[in-house]
Amino acid sequence: MQERISNCVLQVIAESEGTRGEGVYLIDLKVKGKASGRKIEILMDADIGIRIHQCAYLSRRIREKIEGDDELLELIGENFDLMVSSPGLGEPIIIPRQYIRHLGKLLQISYINSPGEQAELRGHLLEVSLSEESEARIVIMPEKEKRKGQQPKTEGVTLYLNQVIRAVPEAEL
Repeated sequence: MQERISNCVLQVIAESEGTRGEGVYLIDLKVKGKASGRKIEILMDADIGIRIHQCAYLSRRIREKIEGDDELLELIGENFDLMVSSPGLGEPIIIPRQYIRHLGKLLQISYINSPGEQAELRGHLLEVSLSEESEARIVIMPEKEKRKGQQPKTEGVTLYLNQVIRAVPEAEL
């Protein structure tokens, strides 16, 4: 059922070319509950950030698509809630494409360093290269530590995405 709903969502996104839904991509989809009160949660974003009117537009199109498919509607149940939203601040990055949206922004990253140990890094995302999944990488400029008499690092740290355990965008104050 989840795969059928996912295909339905991807079809709506493909059909949204030239409309309010253009440029939006699927991040995650969850189906919860029983047929008597099923809840479908869809997480979407866009490279420049998704807007509330885009979520509303896509929600209407997805609901129409589901309700127009009698077989799928029977699987889900007629009484379902549909929630289309974007990841909020502090939510971890789930798919590589999300890094593009966070260029220049502050990230808290947990990763595996070269000795194979888990390490933490906090800094601004300078560069994203997603050409090949195995070589996909990001460059982070670590936050400057304010210590007297010490020169701050001025070089970015390159991390391959297969090293990254968790990356969370943070608010800058």
